[in-house]
Amino acid sequence: MPRRIWFLLLGMGLCVSMAKAEESRVAVQLNGIGALTCAHWRSTAATRAEGVIWILGFWSGLNYVAAASDQSQAKLSEKQLIAEVARICATDPSQVLASVTWSVYVDSAGR
Repeated sequence: MPRRIWFLLLGMGLCVSMAKAEESRVAVQLNGIGALTCAHWRSTAATRAEGVIWILGFWSGLNYVAAASDQSQAKLSEKQLIAEVARICATDPSQVLASVTWSVYVDSAGR
């Protein structure tokens, strides 16, 4: 059963548009607002809310895969996570939201 859930999450995460994952330099198919830029995420209250939901879901999926594969999970609070993604996005609004979230995840999982 856990493998089916993992494959389902993986399949959902690899759907619609393409984005470059900056850390690993691989092409990843993403869906939702995570495939768009930080500038888009921060452009309206509605897109900010949509982005927060996407970030939390993506983060949860990453933690789920980490737990299922006996790797350490990132342990930031929701407020810390969103604040860190927002901080990085403010420095370079052209970055893809998923890449920024991934970068924050990798940095916090290694702590």
